[in-house]
Amino acid sequence: MCNPLNNEEKIYEIIEKEHLSISPVIWHLIDHHLRNDVNIISIIAESHVINKEPIPVENGEKIVKQCAEISQFLKKLRAATNKPKAH
Repeated sequence: MCNPLNNEEKIYEIIEKEHLSISPVIWHLIDHHLRNDVNIISIIAESHVINKEPIPVENGEKIVKQCAEISQFLKKLRAATNKPKAH
């Protein structure tokens, strides 16, 4: 992880202590969407890095688009999972 939270270890301790979990259905969504977007970014960048050449603007734009897709997915997931429960 490139930029962990300053209290990340404490967060993991709370998750373990309180036995917090994420539904397998949600994990399926996360795995599918994030893995696809990260793979696309990796494929675009990797060919240029291996050949030690700059990433052309049009490929940079594709990377930026995939990053936006990740952000949109996380926003949609947050909205779907943070709704108040009906009583």
